[in-house]
Amino acid sequence: MASPKFQIDWVVIVIITDMDRNVLINQLELSYSPLSNYLFNKLKSDLIIQDILESSSLYIIAQRPEISFEKIIHLQEKKAIQFEIHQKNNPEILECEFPYFQENIATNLKKGLAIILEWNNPSQVNDTSSNVHGIRISELDSNPDKPLIWFSPEKFLQNYWKELIIAEIKGDIREFLKYQVLYIGQTTDQGLWERLTGHKHLQDILSLDNPLVFGAHPTHEIALLLFDFQDTISIRKFGRNSTASDEEIADALIGKDMPNRKTIFLDAEKALIKAMQPIHNKIKFKQYPVSSRS
Repeated sequence: MASPKFQIDWVVIVIITDMDRNVLINQLELSYSPLSNYLFNKLKSDLIIQDILESSSLYIIAQRPEISFEKIIHLQEKKAIQFEIHQKNNPEILECEFPYFQENIATNLKKGLAIILEWNNPSQVNDTSSNVHGIRISELDSNPDKPLIWFSPEKFLQNYWKELIIAEIKGDIREFLKYQVLYIGQTTDQGLWERLTGHKHLQDILSLDNPLVFGAHPTHEIALLLFDFQDTISIRKFGRNSTASDEEIADALIGKDMPNRKTIFLDAEKALIKAMQPIHNKIKFKQYPVSSRS
């Protein structure tokens, strides 16, 4: 039986209630844009990426049809790139225009830029303006491995969504945020990269799960969504008949009695598993917040 498909926005809200009826509201945010398994293996040795994701301890292994840049055109006079974003089996198309001279990217109009396109399968490229999976913009004569900006289709959409870049997009972005959630996990006692490298469930998914699109390679369809907490709010209720001491109430007001980070990640994992019921998680936590696992 396939896992249900969920729309995963760039921010997920998880509400957890403990056994004492106290409420913990956790706001999770993607630490980085969704990464295909193929991209994860390309980027996992990048120290900058590792540093960005160091605080990530909650992850989702999901599947979606491959997303690509199509019909790429360089608009010389506008100093911009025009392209479409397509997804296999998705009738929705995004029409995009991206000016590469903007704050935080390139600001010196006198310096030349190199626009480099990347493909998942370069040997199968027939049209260099289609089926593109990465766009890299570097200054001429600079190290292409240290670009001004690099983005996959999902990274471009996330950067736009978070207002990190300026771009024009026509179309329904939410149609590109739907994922079939296969596994939810956390890593609080081990680094994220060590945990995901050789991950048993990930290898099982790559080996056994069927592609969503005929002929597609699972490593391009499987996506890793890596989360960190953006905010955590504890709500405690002290009624007229409460037995809490003044000290306990004061501690609650200043957040002194907040659970530690590991506990929060473990509870968030259980709450998400209960809500999404991914097929590769053996324990479904259907009775959460009642659980025997600590």
